[in-house]
Amino acid sequence: MLSNSVFHNHVRWYNIRLNGPITVKTMLNSNPIYRKLAPIYDDIMQDVDYDDWTDYIHSLIKYHHPGGITMLELACGTGTMALKMEQLDHYNITATDASPDMICIAQKKGERQDSKIRWLVQDMCHLTLDHRFDIIYLVFDSLNYLHKKNKILALFDSVHKLMNPGGIFLFDFTTPNYSPKIAELLNQVRSINRRIHYKRTSCYDSEKYLHTNHFFVKEYDPDSGRMVDQFEEIHLQKIWSFREIRNILQDSELRITASYEDFDLSEANNNSDRITMVLTHG
Repeated sequence: MLSNSVFHNHVRWYNIRLNGPITVKTMLNSNPIYRKLAPIYDDIMQDVDYDDWTDYIHSLIKYHHPGGITMLELACGTGTMALKMEQLDHYNITATDASPDMICIAQKKGERQDSKIRWLVQDMCHLTLDHRFDIIYLVFDSLNYLHKKNKILALFDSVHKLMNPGGIFLFDFTTPNYSPKIAELLNQVRSINRRIHYKRTSCYDSEKYLHTNHFFVKEYDPDSGRMVDQFEEIHLQKIWSFREIRNILQDSELRITASYEDFDLSEANNNSDRITMVLTHG
C-alpha cells in the first residue's frame, strides 16, 4: 500500500476535478493516467525505504541469478528504485512505466545523476521492447493493480517473451492478511512545501478483496496562499491470496523457483502479509 507501496501502471485511477458531484459515471469517464499526481509522487512516497528494498531485491538476484546483468524494471514510477539499482554498479538497466508523466520525471532525475538508464513508456501487460533481459522485476505490490486473472496472465506472457534463457522474474504482492492490518494506518493529512495539501483515506473491503486509497489534493500559490487547483484520485488494488497467484501461474509459461515472506528469506505461506516470488521459464 502506498506509504510502502506504489502508484504504478495498471492502477485503476480516476482523476476527478472537484467542481461537481462525484458519481460512478464521472469516475469511469475520468483520465486514468495521473498527470496531476506525478509531480508530488516522490513526496508522497518519502517514507519508503528504497535502500532496503533495493538491497533485498539485489540479494535475491545474487542468489538466484548471480550472473544476471541486463535488467528490466516494470512500473518504475519516477525511477527511484532503478536509480538505486544503478548505484550498485552491476546492472545494465531499462526502466518502464505506463505513465508518460512519471517517465518524464524519472528521465529528469536520471539526467541530474548522469544515469545511463533507458527510460521507456510501456504497458507491462503488452511490452514491445527490442531485446531480452536476464532479470525482470516488478515491486511495490504493483501486481495488485491487476484486477483480473487474464491481466495477470497477460503480464506473465509478456514477461516470458522478454526473458533470456536462465532469466528470472521477481515480483511482490500483498495478501488479504495484510490490508486489514494496514488500511487505517495509511490515513493521513500532509502539506508539502506550503504548496500542496493532501488528505488520504484508506479502506479495505474484505468481501470484494479491494483496497481503496482516496486522495484529495489542493494546490496553493505559496506567495498569496490562494488555492489555485484541486482534484482527487481514487486508487484501487485487488488483494490476491497466495493460493490464487499460484493457481494463475499454472496457466502460464512461468514456473515458481521460490516464494519469500515479507523482506527475508523465510518461505511464504498462506498467512504471509507480503510475498515476493521468483519465477523462471517453464
